[in-house]
Amino acid sequence: GHGGTTWIGVGMGRFDREWVDARGYEILETPRGPLRHRRLFFGSATWQGHYGEVANSFTWPLFHLVRVDLPRATPYYPEPQPPSAAGWQSFVLVNRAFAEAACEEDGAQSCWVHDYQLALVPAMLRERGFRGPIGFFLHIPFPALAVIRPYLSGEVRERLAEIVRGMLGADLAGFQTPGDVERFAEAACELAGARPAAGGLEVDGRLVRVGAYPVGIDPEEVLAAARRAKPVTRVRAARELGLPVVVGLERGDFTKGIPERLRAIAEAYRQGRRFAYIGIASPTREGVEVYGALEAAIEREAARAREAAYWVGCPFTQVRAAVGWDDVVALQRDADVVFTSSLADGMNLVPLQAAVAQSLRPAAERAVVLAGVDAGVTKVYGGDGRDGLRAVDPLDQGSLLEGLTEGLEGRPARISDRFIAQVRERDARSWGERFLDDLEGTC
Repeated sequence: GHGGTTWIGVGMGRFDREWVDARGYEILETPRGPLRHRRLFFGSATWQGHYGEVANSFTWPLFHLVRVDLPRATPYYPEPQPPSAAGWQSFVLVNRAFAEAACEEDGAQSCWVHDYQLALVPAMLRERGFRGPIGFFLHIPFPALAVIRPYLSGEVRERLAEIVRGMLGADLAGFQTPGDVERFAEAACELAGARPAAGGLEVDGRLVRVGAYPVGIDPEEVLAAARRAKPVTRVRAARELGLPVVVGLERGDFTKGIPERLRAIAEAYRQGRRFAYIGIASPTREGVEVYGALEAAIEREAARAREAAYWVGCPFTQVRAAVGWDDVVALQRDADVVFTSSLADGMNLVPLQAAVAQSLRPAAERAVVLAGVDAGVTKVYGGDGRDGLRAVDPLDQGSLLEGLTEGLEGRPARISDRFIAQVRERDARSWGERFLDDLEGTC
């Protein structure tokens, strides 16, 4: 709008209220100038219903079912939990608060709504007569109807239909990959009465444009960290032993394929492969109880891998810890294999960060990056391995093992200059500009 940009977020920190005025506003200084920030505050029961129940126990596990029924395919992936009436009420209430706050922004030219937690907001903005173009972007994947059908009994189907109708309130709905766009279009037609139309979907006589806008990173931020960060102690120790370093880094989430990867690591050690493994899963969504089975599965597989590593005399680490940014980038920069293994992922930024961090190394010494076949990154950048990014199927132990053993030898190829250049070109800024340019063009 005329007064620059307002970002509407949630106040959950202990001291958030002390930083804002009576209406919840504060000014945040950013490298690109001041940003008006409005914090919305919710009671803990409302927040638990919205975030714990609907967003993270229902939508998150459901939306990652893009190719495989993961609750059936793994011992730990939770079935999407049908929200209670009270939980759904909370979800609606939080979405409504965001829509109303956006409508209070005088002179707002356009509104960009982000992600599944706020999927109802676009339709609410439209109902409230918001004047400017409405954009929506889904950062996570959109599921396949064929896969999620077993979970769509009665009420659940209606809840999903409401989420889809909410997203269809936008003038432009963006997704990570063309596959997500296709799956969304199918659901919109079946659940919300949309019809395919040139450039998007027709709903209630108006056009909703849909498209793929793969998200990017801030390469300069990664490079700055890669230049200043010291190698972590465990990497230095591995180098002294003359061992290659395999690194696994992600949020400790049940979509990330961590137990599957640890099983492949253990198998590689049993076959006599020698390498150091450093795995870090940062704690996520504390207090959302569907994570218990995952923790147990990680513990079990890590214990087996640790034992296998011990017999071949190799260092093995799998920890649950929050790691500082510099250490994350140092690990991505110094790894010989960056091993991600998401069962499904909107994008997965780790391979993109690793490509930029590794650009400081000579081409012949760079890492091989492994990524899940159902992660957006392998769909967008191509996972054939020619540029150092190789797709592996985390549900196929043979695929993981082959990726790892060839990766340790630098095959089929190491991170290429071409891959690095693509990541730098499709950065976060160009992603945002492309989406907003298209959104302005919807009028």
